[in-house]
Amino acid sequence: MARPPAWRHTLDEARRQALVAIDFYNRPGDRRSFSDFIVHIHLAWQNLLHADRMRRKAEIFYRESGGRRIFKRNPDGSKKTWDLSQCLKHEFKDNDPIRANVEFFVGLRNHVEHRFQDSVLVATAAEAHACIINFEAELIRRFGISETLGSELKFPVFVQSLSPSRYEEQRDLRRGLPTSVSTFITEFQGGLPDDVRSDERYAYRLLLLPMKGPKTEADLALNFVRQDELSEEELQALLGQEGSVIVAEKYREAIHGDEMLPKAAAAAVEERIAFKFSVNNFTRIRKEWQIGPAKSGDKEQLPKSDGYCLYSPAFKQFVYRPKLVERMADAVDTAEKYQALLGRPPTVKLPAQT
Repeated sequence: MARPPAWRHTLDEARRQALVAIDFYNRPGDRRSFSDFIVHIHLAWQNLLHADRMRRKAEIFYRESGGRRIFKRNPDGSKKTWDLSQCLKHEFKDNDPIRANVEFFVGLRNHVEHRFQDSVLVATAAEAHACIINFEAELIRRFGISETLGSELKFPVFVQSLSPSRYEEQRDLRRGLPTSVSTFITEFQGGLPDDVRSDERYAYRLLLLPMKGPKTEADLALNFVRQDELSEEELQALLGQEGSVIVAEKYREAIHGDEMLPKAAAAAVEERIAFKFSVNNFTRIRKEWQIGPAKSGDKEQLPKSDGYCLYSPAFKQFVYRPKLVERMADAVDTAEKYQALLGRPPTVKLPAQT
C-alpha cells in the first residue's frame, strides 16, 4: 500500500483538533473550557490551511530575509512553518468575513482568563458558531464532501440558553466581562466594515424555539426554516408560536472547486462549439431551462436547477457545474440547434491566427 502524502496527516490533525475544540465548547459545567476551545480551533484552522497549501505545493515555511533558499528554524532545528495569521493573509482577501472571524479568535486567545471564560463564551457565541461552520465549509470546499465532520457531530443538548430562568444570569455574565476583553471585542468589531460585521460567516446567530404538541412519526427533533424564504408576515407569525429553528442563512451544498462563474461557463461552452457564444447567450438558455437564479443577485435557485449550479457565499452569486457546460454545448453545436434555441443564426468563430 502506498504511503499517504504528508498533507494527509496534517489534514487528519486539523479534523481531530476541530473535534476536540467542539468537545471542549459543548461540555457542561466545570468540564467546559472556552480557552481550550480557542486553542484547539486555532490549531484546527492552521493545520487545515497548511494541509491545503502542502497539497498544492505552496509555501508554508518562513525564510530568512534576503535568502530564498534559507529557512528559519525552530529551536529543535526543524523548519519554522507559517503561523495562522500568515496563512490567513495568503488564503483570504482583506475584509473577508471568514478571515475576520478567525482573526477575531487569534486576537481573543491572549485575553481569556479561566475564571472569566463563561462570560467570554456568552459574549462570543455567535462568532464561535460561525468559526465552526466556516471550518466545515472550507474543509469540504478544499478537500471534498468525504472529509465532512457532520457524520461525527450531533446538535448538542443543553439547557442554559433555553431556560427563561437563566436569562438574567446570561446578562450578568455579559456584564462580568473583564475590561481588557470587552475593550478588545469592541475595538475589533469597531474596525470591521458593516457588511463584514453583519455577515453570517463572521457571526452566526440562531433563534431557538421549543417544539410543543404531540409528536408524530414525521417529526424531527429540529426543524430548520430559512429566514430568507419567509415573508415579513410569516416571520412575525412564526415568532409568535413555538416549534421551529430559524437559521439566518443556510446553503444547500458546498462548492467543490470545478464550478464556474457565468463568464467562464460561457467561454467553456464556446470552446466546445464552432460558434461565438456570449454570457448573454448562456444566461438566456439557463433561464429557459430554469437553472440558476431568476435575476442577478438572487440567492434562490429556479425550480429545475437539478444540481447544475450552487450558490457561492464567497462570490455572492451562483456558480455553474461542468455538466451544465456540456449540456449547453450539446444543445447549440449545430447551426440549426443554435437558431432553434436562441432564435437567431450563429456567428462562426474565426480560425485562430498562427
